Amino acid sequence: MLSRKTLAQRIARENTEKSIQTIDLMIEENREGLLNTDLLRRAQEEARRALNSATMAAEIGLLAPVGFFGLSEGLHAPDLDISLLGIGNHRYFLFHSAIALVILRYFYRRWQQESCQGMLERFGQKVAGVALGSFAFGVGVHLALDVVQPKSVVFPFFGSPVNGTLIDDRIWFLGNSLWAFKIGRDVFALCIADEMESARVWVRERFEGRDMDVIFNRD
Repeated sequence: MLSRKTLAQRIARENTEKSIQTIDLMIEENREGLLNTDLLRRAQEEARRALNSATMAAEIGLLAPVGFFGLSEGLHAPDLDISLLGIGNHRYFLFHSAIALVILRYFYRRWQQESCQGMLERFGQKVAGVALGSFAFGVGVHLALDVVQPKSVVFPFFGSPVNGTLIDDRIWFLGNSLWAFKIGRDVFALCIADEMESARVWVRERFEGRDMDVIFNRD
């Protein structure tokens, strides 16, 4: 599915880029002034905007379901300790924490830094980043809900850190929930930074000179 999506995206992008190059040639060869250069430049700028918009739309069309899938998996991931370790080890500390997310974030960063950054690989990184970021948010939501549940964290050898109270367990769940949310935010910042900047540029171009508070504030 990824190959089909990126193939269609690449064909559309190449066609638009060829149109932009054709307009460049028309501007350069318009020495006798037979064509309106300003009109050609405006057409070129609109083609560039269309190229960026089409690219973003194609990416969102694939990244949105990936995000929903990652979120759903993250919501259920901590409870894998039941099927793997048994009900007696439910809320095992490795599963009900952000430790695994830290490891996944580390390898994701290494992948981004060391890869060749081809077009297909960059898009694959975005897909993986959205999946990981959404997964981290799902884990964060699950751990936040565990804060109010009457069940302690299970550690090897000694069980619960402090017997007879759930305060330490709730601190553990809350802290790791916030940690998971931060990891999700960090991964999203890494994988969709270009899209966020393009969105800011689009808003500035479309609403330049207008009061942004009036546009976005519905109160």
